Amino acid sequence: MCNPMIAVVALTAFSAYSAAEAQKSSSEYQAGVARNNAQTAEWQAADAVQRGNEAKAATRRKYAALEGTQRASMSARGLDITDGSANSILQDTSFFGQYDENTVRANAAREAWGYKAQASNFGNEAGFRQASADGSSPLLSGAVAGATAYFGSGAGGGGGGSTAAGSGSMLTDSTSVNPKWYGSSVRLGYNAGGYP
Repeated sequence: MCNPMIAVVALTAFSAYSAAEAQKSSSEYQAGVARNNAQTAEWQAADAVQRGNEAKAATRRKYAALEGTQRASMSARGLDITDGSANSILQDTSFFGQYDENTVRANAAREAWGYKAQASNFGNEAGFRQASADGSSPLLSGAVAGATAYFGSGAGGGGGGSTAAGSGSMLTDSTSVNPKWYGSSVRLGYNAGGYP
């Protein structure tokens, strides 16, 4: 017939093993999700840069077309586009075109930086989760839980049973190791005050 204590110890060990295995699997899964999120953020950063370059080029073309239309219109009216207010209008168009290009480029750079920061954070999270999974030992967790259940119950052979000093576990009651060490100060070579 099976000893009920052995069944309890085995069940405790298996439960701890299963819980540690589930935690390890969860940490590995979360590390994988974080790595995927980091890769997605990298792609989003590259996309932001690409879209910024395209928007900048579109802005440049828009202002170049506007400036060309202004030149043609003013020239058709017989205005000197190299001097006076006609020239000032063309210079303003060029200035605001460059200003808008710089704004588009800066906005794209900020957006890309935000995605890069996200990628870095996700990368750090993936590293943390993976380290947690790598540091987990379901087998060790099960063994420790089983040993604790066995020795903590008082069934652990001579180490955890009842003794003259008390009925605790060797893991929880150090006086059960050998009560003679706690009996007489003479045996230990100490005086009554505990000093040599």
